Amino acid sequence: MNRRHRAPRGSIMLLTVAVICFIILPTLITVSQLALYYIDRSRAQTSVEAACLVAANNLSRVIVDDPHFGYVSLSNYPPIGKATCADDGEPLPVTGVNTLVGTVRQNTIIADELGSTYINRYVSQDRDKLDDTIKLLNKALAASLRPAERGSTMEDLHGNKIESVKQVKEMIEAVLPPGLTLKSVEMETGWLEGAVDSCQSLPSPRHLARIHPEQIHNDKYRPFINIPAAGRSFTFAAVSSNSCQVDPKNFRPADKEHICSIVRLKCVIALNNMASSVITSFLGESPLIECVACAQPFCLPETGPKGAMTLRFTSGPVPGLSSWREFLTPGNFQNSEIIRYNVEGGDYPSDSEARMVEQAKDATISTEQIFAENLYYWLRNGHTKPKIDAVLEMVNEQFKVNANEIFTYEFARDGSISRRILDKDPFPKGVTSHAQAQCMVSTQVHTGVTPVIIFRNDVANLGLKDGGKHAGQPLAGYPLNWAEISEYGGDEQVAKELGKGRLGTNLTLFDPYSDSDAGETEKGYGLFRSMDGKEIDLQPRKSFYSGGLALDIEIGGFRPSTAQMDVDKMKMITGNREI
Repeated sequence: MNRRHRAPRGSIMLLTVAVICFIILPTLITVSQLALYYIDRSRAQTSVEAACLVAANNLSRVIVDDPHFGYVSLSNYPPIGKATCADDGEPLPVTGVNTLVGTVRQNTIIADELGSTYINRYVSQDRDKLDDTIKLLNKALAASLRPAERGSTMEDLHGNKIESVKQVKEMIEAVLPPGLTLKSVEMETGWLEGAVDSCQSLPSPRHLARIHPEQIHNDKYRPFINIPAAGRSFTFAAVSSNSCQVDPKNFRPADKEHICSIVRLKCVIALNNMASSVITSFLGESPLIECVACAQPFCLPETGPKGAMTLRFTSGPVPGLSSWREFLTPGNFQNSEIIRYNVEGGDYPSDSEARMVEQAKDATISTEQIFAENLYYWLRNGHTKPKIDAVLEMVNEQFKVNANEIFTYEFARDGSISRRILDKDPFPKGVTSHAQAQCMVSTQVHTGVTPVIIFRNDVANLGLKDGGKHAGQPLAGYPLNWAEISEYGGDEQVAKELGKGRLGTNLTLFDPYSDSDAGETEKGYGLFRSMDGKEIDLQPRKSFYSGGLALDIEIGGFRPSTAQMDVDKMKMITGNREI
């Protein structure tokens, strides 16, 4: 039989065509569409991550007016805000919450190192208030991520509205490629597992910081874990020098135990350009992708000088009162008569309507407690600037005084505490700020001498609610550049080391002798300019240049002093005194 043989070449061609048509082409089409899908998904994810950074930036813009500590935020801000002005017309600083937590923790350690029951009492009060502040801030952060129609009315320190949902939507829609549509946006605050940044420096020196290696990250406090001190718990927020992405896998929803500084953004995006493609068999008729991103906000460093403390012995040395250690020693004072006043109606006595109203007497208050109270409020005004050992050294340092000498204590940039004797007083003598505290003590020291002591504290009560017209900020010196003038014991280099003056603040003064409440001169120019002389739009508080007076203590000795005459005058008035 003759067999017919099919040509091998024809069979291979048919097989090749079949493979190409039924295997290779569909595979290529599917692969190309999958590639386009992953490209679109990647671009959508990148858009969401960028938008999440915008939301994180906005979290750092949120400020709250805390009734106990004043303006608080995730970030520190200098006193330049147009919407953060006190009743005196000048802007107020905004304290970063980590700075606040670090301040209370550091003062907890200082109180324990000093063995001061009274300072420890004031630390406890601030620690309790800190919980309320964190709750208030957490609530505001969460509210800032809600749509405006749902009640989000947050503003930044300049009064600009914070509209995170609107900005996030606009940004994503602007950068999404054609064919992709944003379907939904969901944002929430929370915290992270694992080590991230806090930007909050550890107390110095390290051996007094009371911290373990696992509580440290990048030589800063590690956030979101308890870092106790003297039996009190402290937790920090995660912030960095610039807003940055963090791993969404480590995100945990907001709770009451943490400062919830992390933002998580979830977006659902429709792939309209693939509605009729092969890939719909895998993803459905209307392909949707969910993109998730997390970011932590930024925190600016704290800048500007803090309020100074002055100590004056109007009649020379007082035996038994030769150091702060003796001020704080229980039993050193006997037979004390303590009169405490609230200042109402303005700054006393410089404002015509101002008066001092006597508080109800409290027989349990002692003179060493008054010293401890005022020292604590001065340290709190310095935040975390001083080193712990610098405070301990200051307390133990002996005074060598002459009559009417003015000791001025200031916080230096390197963490030390400067004590200088000023030949001329730049601060308003005898003035106590509106809504602040003045106390007069007539006492007997264990050595037998009977000094009269006056405490004028301008930083005890903070914020718009309780802090008076200056909201608990130090009173500016006069002239405003006193820290750079030799007759006040200063010069530019000394001022720089204290973070003051032209070299310390990178500002120049237009009129050092300005006494305008609004910080503007008669010519209409800003009081402050940049270092090169150019005008700046955001004028800082006047005390930002050379610092101001936070606390004044006047100790009168054996001879009549202004303090003794004030007390004698008040004793002539019976009943509840209003002066």
